[in-house]
Amino acid sequence: MKRLLIITVSLLFVFSMSAILTQAQETEGGPKVLIDFQNLEDTEIDFSKFPGGIAEGIEEIKVDLSIPNWAVKLAPSSASPENRVLSKCQPVPSQSMNGDVMGVRVHFPTAPFNSWARIVPPFDIPIYEDAEGEEGEGTKFLNKGVLRNVGTIKSITVRVTGRNFPHSLSIALKDDKDQYQEMFLGNLDFEGWRPLVWDNPNYIDDVKQRDLRKTPLYPYSLPSTKFDSFIIYRHGSHVGGDFVTYFRDVQLVYDLAVIEIERDINDEAAWKILQTRRDAKRAAEIRRLGILQVLRSKELVKMQHAITAESE
Repeated sequence: MKRLLIITVSLLFVFSMSAILTQAQETEGGPKVLIDFQNLEDTEIDFSKFPGGIAEGIEEIKVDLSIPNWAVKLAPSSASPENRVLSKCQPVPSQSMNGDVMGVRVHFPTAPFNSWARIVPPFDIPIYEDAEGEEGEGTKFLNKGVLRNVGTIKSITVRVTGRNFPHSLSIALKDDKDQYQEMFLGNLDFEGWRPLVWDNPNYIDDVKQRDLRKTPLYPYSLPSTKFDSFIIYRHGSHVGGDFVTYFRDVQLVYDLAVIEIERDINDEAAWKILQTRRDAKRAAEIRRLGILQVLRSKELVKMQHAITAESE
């Protein structure tokens, strides 16, 4: 009888531990893909339908996150016309990655001074933009530069190639409050593909040592994180000139900001507070981005005029 009781208690303990582990797995927030350069479809935005384009009478300004649209921004001291023209992004086939990856060419100065280059998307990735056919959800760029419900970030992993250059690599992220944070990933003085990882030095694994507090829920929206840029740093004592590297993706491991459970009352359906806020933020994001795209569009017209005049 005692043996039967012990077996029963043991089984209950195993089942309860299994349930706890299952629950823990369900509430983990990673690893999640922040951006994958082989999956950038359906990221097009037509900026002409927003105030900047309407005011200028422009019929169409469609831009997406496809790799040729990305840009390399050099430090002001390095941004000579030649260096800017030679620094660019393009898709490059990779056998190891079974498809195209983002190739980056940076033309650093050869003079012995420090420099940097930022690899940036064609527009500041909007957090609240709707996918086609939806309204008020803001999911267009999820896993294509944006992640939701992000609490404390534990680690960031970037799959990148090295060509034995001593340059260093950082990644910059922004949150839904537009707060900028840059994390150092490591040096690129290796050959071939390698995951470079930033581990949060302030992350506390032991729950007992954490500062525990309740997070207010509705009408607060889930915290979001988005990709801002890669930054490549070149020390003045290191080789200048052309530098080439390739990126596959960025992945995050993080705590969930809020554990989402099914509640008996749908707050948002009753009050529409979050939708109103998202609509306002989405309009502000696109209005700001639209002005820049309009200026670029007008600059292209000017360039085309110069090319036509030269050919004549």
